[in-house]
Amino acid sequence: MRWFRRRRKPVAPPMRPFDETQLESPAPTTLDHALDEGMMIAEYSVRMTVKNRIVVDAIRTESVFDAEKYLPVAAAALRELADESDAGGTRIAEERESALGLDGQGEHIHDYRAIDNVNLRRRERVAEELAQALRVRADDEAGLLGLVEKARDDAWSEIGSAIEASLDAFSGVEATKEEYERERPARLNLLIRRDLARLEEEHGGY
Repeated sequence: MRWFRRRRKPVAPPMRPFDETQLESPAPTTLDHALDEGMMIAEYSVRMTVKNRIVVDAIRTESVFDAEKYLPVAAAALRELADESDAGGTRIAEERESALGLDGQGEHIHDYRAIDNVNLRRRERVAEELAQALRVRADDEAGLLGLVEKARDDAWSEIGSAIEASLDAFSGVEATKEEYERERPARLNLLIRRDLARLEEEHGGY
């Protein structure tokens, strides 16, 4: 009589082969969603452009911040993006016209065929309406002021981080010196000449 019986390992059922036809096709992006996403990306880009200008001006000048000074900067950035969107729409329209006479499936992602007509037309329309929305935003002073204020917050956050990092470098041994207060102006001067100058160089290509 056996005290212990070897248990049989359960046999896993055979796996069915993968059938991609059972996958649910993702719903196409709506025009409104695509426009909202495009505007969000564009506004972030404009904020970065204005932020860089504010950072450079804050380092180079001692004038008081004036939000209205940066309205033309934000408006110009929006109109530039609108021009780029228009150009993209024109390019897509040309690709769509060329694809209408081509049957079959494309060999790569940019090999458009007649089957891609609906998708290309949707992209063309998004580009056109995005360009129009960007130009409307460029003429909206209240909206521009909102973008400038957000850019200002971004700029001060970046400058503050640079200052904190530099001051942290002077902590520890330096902070225990008796002549700390006497040397403080020299350290701040070094901060301005070295760290903020580097920050200005990083943002000089706005």
